[in-house]
Amino acid sequence: MKIAVWLVLISIGLWAQEHPQPWLYIGGWIAYQNNIQSADFQSLPNAFRCGPNYTTGTGGVGSAGLLATYPLGNVFAVELRAGYAPLSGRLFRSETIGNTADIGGGNQTTTVEAMHELFTTFPAATVEPVLGGVLFRRVRLGIGLRLSYLLEHTFRQTETLTQPDYVFYLPDSSRQRNISTGTVGNVNRAQLHLSFSAGVDFPITKELTITPELRYYYPLVQVTRDVQWQIAPIAIGASVRYAFYPPPPPRLFRDTIYARDTSTIAVVGLEREEVVRTATEVSTRERTEMQGDQKLIYSTTTITEHYQRRVPRAALLTVDVAVRPLRSDGTPLDSMEKVVIEETEVEESFPLLPQVFFPEGSATLELSRLTLLEQTDTAGFDEKRLPPATLEIYRHLLNIVGSRMRAYPDARLVLTGTNTGVGVESGNIALSRARAVAVRDYLVRVWGIEPSRITIQARNLPASPSNNATPEGQEENRRVEISASRPEILRPVTISNLTVSATPPLVEFVPTVQSEAGLQHWRASIEQDGRTMRTIAGESGQPGPYRWNVTEPPYPKLDEPVTVTYAVQDSTGQTMEKTVQLNVQQLTVRQKRFEQRDDKRIDRFSLIVFDFNKADLTPVHRQFLTEVKSRIQPNSRVLIAGYADRSGDPDYNRELARRRCMEVQRVLGLSPSAVTLDPKGSDELLYDNATPEGRSYCRTVQITIETPITNGAKQ
Repeated sequence: MKIAVWLVLISIGLWAQEHPQPWLYIGGWIAYQNNIQSADFQSLPNAFRCGPNYTTGTGGVGSAGLLATYPLGNVFAVELRAGYAPLSGRLFRSETIGNTADIGGGNQTTTVEAMHELFTTFPAATVEPVLGGVLFRRVRLGIGLRLSYLLEHTFRQTETLTQPDYVFYLPDSSRQRNISTGTVGNVNRAQLHLSFSAGVDFPITKELTITPELRYYYPLVQVTRDVQWQIAPIAIGASVRYAFYPPPPPRLFRDTIYARDTSTIAVVGLEREEVVRTATEVSTRERTEMQGDQKLIYSTTTITEHYQRRVPRAALLTVDVAVRPLRSDGTPLDSMEKVVIEETEVEESFPLLPQVFFPEGSATLELSRLTLLEQTDTAGFDEKRLPPATLEIYRHLLNIVGSRMRAYPDARLVLTGTNTGVGVESGNIALSRARAVAVRDYLVRVWGIEPSRITIQARNLPASPSNNATPEGQEENRRVEISASRPEILRPVTISNLTVSATPPLVEFVPTVQSEAGLQHWRASIEQDGRTMRTIAGESGQPGPYRWNVTEPPYPKLDEPVTVTYAVQDSTGQTMEKTVQLNVQQLTVRQKRFEQRDDKRIDRFSLIVFDFNKADLTPVHRQFLTEVKSRIQPNSRVLIAGYADRSGDPDYNRELARRRCMEVQRVLGLSPSAVTLDPKGSDELLYDNATPEGRSYCRTVQITIETPITNGAKQ
């Protein structure tokens, strides 16, 4: 068996060497196609019939089309056929429907036979990719996949008496009945068949070949999704192919000419004399001739090589550093004697938004954006240690409330659950109550608050709802509102810390490097008393300016000079350094108090979170403002900045922010000369407005009180 296979492959290879392989065939095909039909159904849904199931059928049609064949080597090829090949046909089934008396009288009877026929009209456009091969130079085999798209799918159904010929149907004395026509419903217009083909090539000329062929198509899908019905065509026909041969490969004659030249230059940093090739130029000139069908190409290549004789020379390497003081916006300052680092006391209050937001249709507290603790974690919880950021503090809302409820055992809470009244939440008081219960259960389970201290209430929309006509307003109305009997439970979180400022805030170092040999690498460092605060480095190229943000950690903490060093190394290995020093003066809070220097205290309050589209102050707001007012001294400078969320028109939001600022100014009792109002509206969004808490916290005013402290005045 193996010997036979090898003989076949050798014979194919020898034949392929003697006969050039076409690169493409173009042609057409024509065939008589018998559509063999197999089925098992009584009638189509829209064509009534009583009788036995259709099981078989046929249909002879003509088909034709175009083809293109692309050889894959000497044996295999891929072919694409496209054309017109109807799947029309006739399903039929004979049935004995009764007996009738013979015409001559007597007791003799004759059986009555009827033929049930379903004629279908399925014109189809087809495309058929085929993978095949040619064996022994003549035999063509293939397997492929044919896709037929039904251009029409109509039928005509009849029941016809076949014998005897003297019998008719009543009441119209016709020999046919149950005649119906229409469109085949739920048809699979894309019919898919697996094709198997065989044929024998008969060359007419070198280019032209006629191939008688037999093709069988195995159905892969049903004709319709309503009944069991498949069509398996068998086609007998012929195809014609016209071969396109590639031109013979051209014959190439090559000739190469070499030319060389040498120049002498002095090179910085070179250790010893050397000769190197610096460039190679290649040019090619071609001339073409034809000898019959054979193309002759004469190619002459000229290679010119350029060499350099390089002799050593010492390299120049210098480095210098300019120091430029800058303001925080990057604009330059005139001069700088030293860097002054100053500590300032800042006390900042962060408001608590007493609302817990839930997803649509949910009362699951774990789906909120709040940080939830376990009971074992509550012993180490301290609101003073929270990050000084409003939204970070809000995420611990329930933990802050739970901790304060522990501290004030006589305090009571009212939890009011609400919903949007839209969709699944429409009139869903049970959902509102479940949300309030979820908050209560967390406070009871984790923080050990007695359930009797917590009152549950439920309603549809909140008492002061957001705009329920918008998705953002609905998101804000899905919440639990927290109110307390003691103001201490929901008072702002106050965090005191020290801020560090520097004069100048930015220092820019501008290095200038001259290197004939080119830099290999460079490194810069900023140090104080042996402690490295910054390190930057680079490979080759000129180092650019570097801006030092003085107060960005780590920053200078001693009254010692800061040393800035730039070290460079060129490609020859030479190194060079440049060091500059900056004097530093520390003004710590303790030092300023001890030396009785002038200082200042900064208090920041974000106490007020307004209701949606409101500028009114609640009694709770007014109580908080009483504390703020106590911090304002006659020499204090007060700034009130008003904000809004992104909802609505920017001009309206600025006006709303202005009203909020003026209301706070009025309650604080500040004259226009003692306060600066800055209504920003939604021009500057304080927090991410993609969340309901971010939008709610944007409806606020921020109060900054800067109070000078002179000569060790009382704190």
